[in-house]
Amino acid sequence: MSSHDLESLPTIGDRTFTANAPSSTFDALQPGVLRTKYRGIPFYKSPLDIGLYINLLQKFEPKTVIEIGTKFGGSALWFADLLTNYQIENARVVSIDIEPIAEVEDDRILFMKGDAKHLDKVLTQELLGELEHPFLVIEDSSHYYPETYAVLEFFGKNADPCDYVVVEDGIVSLLSNPAYRQFDGGPNRAVADFLTNNPGVYEIDTAQCDYYGYNMTYSLNGWLQRV
Repeated sequence: MSSHDLESLPTIGDRTFTANAPSSTFDALQPGVLRTKYRGIPFYKSPLDIGLYINLLQKFEPKTVIEIGTKFGGSALWFADLLTNYQIENARVVSIDIEPIAEVEDDRILFMKGDAKHLDKVLTQELLGELEHPFLVIEDSSHYYPETYAVLEFFGKNADPCDYVVVEDGIVSLLSNPAYRQFDGGPNRAVADFLTNNPGVYEIDTAQCDYYGYNMTYSLNGWLQRV
């Protein structure tokens, strides 16, 4: 990235949306990430985040994983298998996409059609009341600011203090391919703005973000504990 691009990145407190590695490191990882499959289904998780999610699930033990952004369903299936492997009883995965294309069939996963900007239309109060806490919410929808901010806002109002949110793919701000400029740093700007505008709702889990080194994750400052 150019110095101008770095200067345009948001900050939250003393934390910047940079990482302890140059953009070239993530550029080198990205082709492999886009080829990643789980049980033959496109999965799109970086090796850094695979390790971080394994670490998180072992200590956090969510009863419900709510994934915003399904794509082919590989990620939902991976989370379902992890929950089963860790013997978290009655755990469920709810995966929501504006245009569902997943062909996965699994009793542990509820696939739903819905818009990240209008989650109240799909995650009704009745359904939320049926889902067990703690929630692990994964915001992996469009990578645009309005969707990410709306997801943070929704779960800021509809989550328990024990719940957890991960905003994925803030790394788009650091990747050098011009195609990623279309997102205008959406995930990172949404995280920074929401935390600034709503103090005391979420806090950055710095131990998780920095497990492999400062922000060595595709979810820059995006591992958030509900306060």
